[in-house]
Amino acid sequence: MEGRLGAGGMGQVYLGSSPSGRAVAVKLIRTEHARDPRFRMRFSREVEAARQVGGFHTAQVLDADPHADFPWLVTAFIPGPTLQRVVAEHGPLASAAVARLGAGLAEGLAAIHRCGLVHRDLKPGNVIMADDGPRIIDFGIAHAEDGDSTTGGGAVIGTYAYMSPEQARAEPASAAGDVFSLGSVLVFAATGRGPFDATTVPGIVHRITSEPPWLGGLDGELRALLVECLAKDPADRPSAADVLNRLSVTGPMAHAFADAATTPGTGAPLGRRTLLFGGIAAAATAIAVPTVLLWPNVTSHSAPAAKSDVGKPLARLDAGDTGDVTEIAFSPDGRTLAGAGFDRTLRLWDITSGRTVFAIAGHRDVLAVTYSADGQTLFSGDNAVRRWDVHTGESRGVLVSYARGTVTCLAFSPDEKTLAVGLTSGDDSRVEVVDMTTGRSVATFGHNGNMNSVAFSPDGETVASVSDMEAAVRLWSAKTGRLIRSFTAPMGGILDYASAMFSPDGKTLAGAGPGIKLWDVATGRLTATFTDSHHILDTAAYRPGRAMIAGAGRGDRVGAGDTIGKTISLWDLSSGRVTTTLTGVVPTSPAGHEVPSLAFSPDGGILAASMGEPGGARWIQLWKLS
Repeated sequence: MEGRLGAGGMGQVYLGSSPSGRAVAVKLIRTEHARDPRFRMRFSREVEAARQVGGFHTAQVLDADPHADFPWLVTAFIPGPTLQRVVAEHGPLASAAVARLGAGLAEGLAAIHRCGLVHRDLKPGNVIMADDGPRIIDFGIAHAEDGDSTTGGGAVIGTYAYMSPEQARAEPASAAGDVFSLGSVLVFAATGRGPFDATTVPGIVHRITSEPPWLGGLDGELRALLVECLAKDPADRPSAADVLNRLSVTGPMAHAFADAATTPGTGAPLGRRTLLFGGIAAAATAIAVPTVLLWPNVTSHSAPAAKSDVGKPLARLDAGDTGDVTEIAFSPDGRTLAGAGFDRTLRLWDITSGRTVFAIAGHRDVLAVTYSADGQTLFSGDNAVRRWDVHTGESRGVLVSYARGTVTCLAFSPDEKTLAVGLTSGDDSRVEVVDMTTGRSVATFGHNGNMNSVAFSPDGETVASVSDMEAAVRLWSAKTGRLIRSFTAPMGGILDYASAMFSPDGKTLAGAGPGIKLWDVATGRLTATFTDSHHILDTAAYRPGRAMIAGAGRGDRVGAGDTIGKTISLWDLSSGRVTTTLTGVVPTSPAGHEVPSLAFSPDGGILAASMGEPGGARWIQLWKLS
């Protein structure tokens, strides 16, 4: 294996090579699923579906063993980013590019449907933007159109934001459902958001089944086609073959491609590096109407960063000099970063340009911030949990308000049905688990001191919390508020833990304070302690997709007095060693920097740190890691 390409609900995908050196993708079912007959059946279907459709529209299957102790699948490796990543990093596509993308995806779906199959999970993350055309991947939930689902009666399989109304109601899937998903994917490509986005899963389902799609500024024939694809009644939707005919370079919408044929203002043909894919077939390039697309040059996830770029400072986002930015959070698409703190201002920055999207000043300190899963709503905490539109900064109202206490930390459950709210009121602090639909508390558990951190386990069953007067990280039932376990370790004179978080698999709980402590969630046993030059680590964060953890602190072990931490460390979890040390790019105080908050971008490629010189300027520092 040469590195991990990604992970999903069924398993993980690694980059490998064949004996002759050919790049391949190796998919392994997760250990916890290997003994589940239902997952084995789904995996077998994925293998057979990909073999039937063929490599022109999907990744060609080279070998597989669904019946092995740990089932696996090897396909040809298709270099290229996902559509999700392209839009996240470079913004929505021009109409001509959307039309060409639609033609390629429609051709792939038509091939799938001719085999008597239905994909059932077409979404931006399952579209690879290869040089010679888009590929539809992940057939893990595909099944025969006239066959029975193996997921059980009434089960809903797929990704809510892109599924059809009938699929959301757990009705039989059909090719028409894939066309609905295609329409949703193309709206995302054209606007940067889905046509039925909402802040909760029930909200998404309601919009899909009962409300018209949001189509942004789309107009003309492309809009008309997408309206048909997104019809509530499957009988009113065109077939994938119909969509292909209308979007092809010889079809009735052929003129939509001409706009992208030349560089604006010059009439000069676009270079080879400018075109990411060439349409419905290689032969299309011989047709008189040019088929090139205006498209950003994007490197595949699998391409390693140049060694000199790792740890390279990217940008400094200005946060003013009126108070700490104590909490930062990346949007789910990685395009924006939110910050809040003691200057009573909620800020949103655009990562690419470095500009401030908006700054909302209030009358109270804003000490907590997080995004909704769809990235459309920003939640902040002061004496209430407030909602904001991420595009305009306009208020979307208050979820819940408190007569006593200040909201100091927030964390969504994985299904976004509940929100853990950490409240501080003098020495009387608590965590309330709030129902996102009603705004009512469903569980409450108490602490002494100020609430520092809350985090949901990946399964949503438990909540970890930390306060500044308890030398422990505590684990609670998210449904009842019952204390499950307290995690402690020798403190070395330090009174508290500053933050707590679960590992991505939920098996390990990490606490930052006197070093970074790792505990086994099931047994409560301390399994590792990571330290660096700082005797206190105020904040830590797991790096997505990597076995790494970052930490920043204060109190230099080799310095004199109350020095502030001068560096940020990245530890390799397998060895426990610091592999990367990061520093800022601005003139530093001799005492160093305060680093109250760290956050990784969703793909793990960028680390952001809230930084400040004691009594001086505040800013957000970004580093490139891959």
